[in-house]
Amino acid sequence: MQNGRKRTIIAGYFVLLTLVSSHAYFYSLYDMDMMGYIGNAAAISGASIGQIHDEAYRALEAEAPEMVKGHILGTDVPASQLDSRQDRAVNPLHFAEYLPCFAIRPIFNELVYLLHYKAGIGLIRATIVISVVSYWLTGALLFMWLVRYTGVGRAALAAFLLMLAPPILDLARFNTPDSLSCLVCLAALYLIFERNSMFLGLTLLLVSIYVRTDNVLLAVGVLAYCAFITGQLEKMKVAVLGAVAVASVAAINHFAGDYGIRLLYYRSFVAVPLAPGELVAQFGLPEYVQAFRTAIAETVNSSFPLFLLMGLIGFFSRRNRVTQAIAVVTAFYTCAHFFLFPSGQERFWGPFYLACGMTMVIAAFSRDAQERCPANSVGCVAID
Repeated sequence: MQNGRKRTIIAGYFVLLTLVSSHAYFYSLYDMDMMGYIGNAAAISGASIGQIHDEAYRALEAEAPEMVKGHILGTDVPASQLDSRQDRAVNPLHFAEYLPCFAIRPIFNELVYLLHYKAGIGLIRATIVISVVSYWLTGALLFMWLVRYTGVGRAALAAFLLMLAPPILDLARFNTPDSLSCLVCLAALYLIFERNSMFLGLTLLLVSIYVRTDNVLLAVGVLAYCAFITGQLEKMKVAVLGAVAVASVAAINHFAGDYGIRLLYYRSFVAVPLAPGELVAQFGLPEYVQAFRTAIAETVNSSFPLFLLMGLIGFFSRRNRVTQAIAVVTAFYTCAHFFLFPSGQERFWGPFYLACGMTMVIAAFSRDAQERCPANSVGCVAID
């Protein structure tokens, strides 16, 4: 009877997770970055600039709902973005100049290419499938992780509520690599800190850089933690892996033809240029300070304070080597990312949000947290 009840709870959880994922599938956000990714997928096929442009906007016409086409084509967006979006819709050369800005996400672009050109899924639909499937797999991993510490019922309830949280659910609705990035990063942390599978975990962590290059910050945080806190890695190995991580970013940016961080700042915080490849971007300390102040205001009015509170409650209420590790490394990633790229967009913070939620849930419901983190264990900081 007990096993039957557990199977019912597990089945119910995955049915609900599938229903929520289906909602995200049918109500995608169709953000503008999507056009850059499908353009890069078309470029992988060997198409010319004109063909890339035509295929991307044909996909928009065929697959996007009418109510979002104006958003992409620049007929119902803020004035600061109107000229650029309208120009890209009719100017293949300027559209192509934006492709390097999104070519720095090679794994996502390759997956879009494979789903469209090999599996026959629409270009835009491919971006949705990747995000939604990644979201579903994240929910599965989260449940599997929590059930190691709590009962099946509590793990299912906590995992479902976390996956239902707006900033996490929105990951499935963005046509960007963020949902996939969250999945890969969370899986790497699970392998490294929960299963102590260093080879697979570190390999996945380095692969995450090819999903989003800013994951190099998480890689640096994890490597430093494993070297100086837990002692799981020798410092020489950490130095080599750190060099590989940084070199990966340099290689991706080089082969993508990236325009550099100054242009990224300019188009993110100042204005969206018509032709990024022809612009000498001007971005200095005053612009950074203004962007930082705006990001602080956005963050205060987001879900960030709530998740931070959850993480702090869990971190200081009960000791556990795993939750302390994932809390520290994701907090480092989030802080470093915020200072390097001051933005209040919550889609960057998925791993941190989930780590905070897990930290509180495990502290509240785990019956063996103290045993998992004895007073003399390496890498477990005593919190009294």
